[in-house]
Amino acid sequence: MKEKLLALLQAATTKLTPDTVKGAMRFIIWYALLLVFCCIVYVVAWLFDWYTTGNPNLVEIRNFLHEIASAPWIAVIGFIAKAFIDSNNNGIPDELESKEDK
Repeated sequence: MKEKLLALLQAATTKLTPDTVKGAMRFIIWYALLLVFCCIVYVVAWLFDWYTTGNPNLVEIRNFLHEIASAPWIAVIGFIAKAFIDSNNNGIPDELESKEDK
């Protein structure tokens, strides 16, 4: 399991070099990674609290799950998904290019 995770991280870091990701796409990828990292840290902290106290704080994890399933989070996921589309590979998401062309 550890080897698979390390291989996945290594593959991701080789694909996310400054040569392969340019322009606005770099910020969108960093934003997406920051959101994923924050969610992972939150869940790990909740699991650690459960492990140390022996009592799962179900209200807290329910609030977290309710929050990430709320309309603003869905909007963020939609924004990130649309921003990953860069069909001409110029580093500017197609969504932003279409707004500049108008």
